[in-house]
Amino acid sequence: MIRLLFAMVLLALAMLFGPVLANHPGYVMLVLGGITVEATVVGMILSLAVLGFALWLVWWLFQRLFHLPKISFSFLRSRKERRARQALQQGLMAYARHDWQGAHQAFQIAHAEPEWEQLKQVMAAYSAQHAGQPMLANQAAAGLDSEDPASWYVVADLLLLQNNASAAVAYLTPKAANIGKDGKLGRLWLQALQQAQQWQLLLEQVPVAIKLQWFSKADWQNYRFTLYPAAVQGLTEKGLFDEQAAFWQALPARERKSLAVLLGKAAALAVQGQAEQAEKLLLDNLSLQDLPLAWPAIRRIPLGRSVLALRKQTQHWLRDHANHGHLYALLAYCAVQEGESEQANSAWQKAQQFLPALKAETISG
Repeated sequence: MIRLLFAMVLLALAMLFGPVLANHPGYVMLVLGGITVEATVVGMILSLAVLGFALWLVWWLFQRLFHLPKISFSFLRSRKERRARQALQQGLMAYARHDWQGAHQAFQIAHAEPEWEQLKQVMAAYSAQHAGQPMLANQAAAGLDSEDPASWYVVADLLLLQNNASAAVAYLTPKAANIGKDGKLGRLWLQALQQAQQWQLLLEQVPVAIKLQWFSKADWQNYRFTLYPAAVQGLTEKGLFDEQAAFWQALPARERKSLAVLLGKAAALAVQGQAEQAEKLLLDNLSLQDLPLAWPAIRRIPLGRSVLALRKQTQHWLRDHANHGHLYALLAYCAVQEGESEQANSAWQKAQQFLPALKAETISG
């Protein structure tokens, strides 16, 4: 559209000035050392254009044939612009080296040049946060485009890094309806709600997260074991968990009946002193294939000495799956609950042997 408009403007100018130049072509005479060159104004302009093109073509050929360096016009830039570009490079290098203070200062200088302004603001904000200056980080983030969802993410993420989940929730709440299919921002919204222990509001967002596909299918399978146990236990402890409540009935049936939800109910029973009922609920629903996903939630259920049946089930599974790291981890958990430290350490070592990822964890969770 812009090209068509530009062409129409050129055509209009040609129609306007063409007759004028045709009737009044003008006259140019150049005398140099006894040589006289005469031409019309139009002819002189065309001659200069042809000469300029010829010189450019010759230089282009010489560059290709002799690999000559390109001509740089950087000297024409203002000192301020050159300093800003240099600061951007220094800031990126400082960020890569984890020199957060130096990176923040460099990005602030680079901000003098308008190109990539938002990016520089974001980098300055995260640099200040990593440098231990949250106030400077928030000031830099406040300068971002308030209408851009990418800016919402930065502001909320910084608040979460500052362990201020309630402020992140307050910031994102009026924007939640406009998250749409931005999965990364949606997941951050759920993370803020979970850290702020806003369990009911968190569960109200689950149908939205599923509908708008904030998670892939595999990621959702993992996330539900983080979400439901904490939410159900948290609501139960506050006396707010009600399976007839509107927010709970709005969840898909498969979610309400999932093992992740049952783990939350088991944890709530254990906290209320009903450890035997919690163990029974766990045994009735736990399968070997679910154990890897369920393990992080299981290890946080305070069953105490009510783990006899769970230990027997674990030993039964081990007869056919002697190399299963999570089974040894579950065995270690049972030993910890019963206060048998030696057996717990032995089982935990085997768990780490067959599942090296557990080396990053401790036996007590």
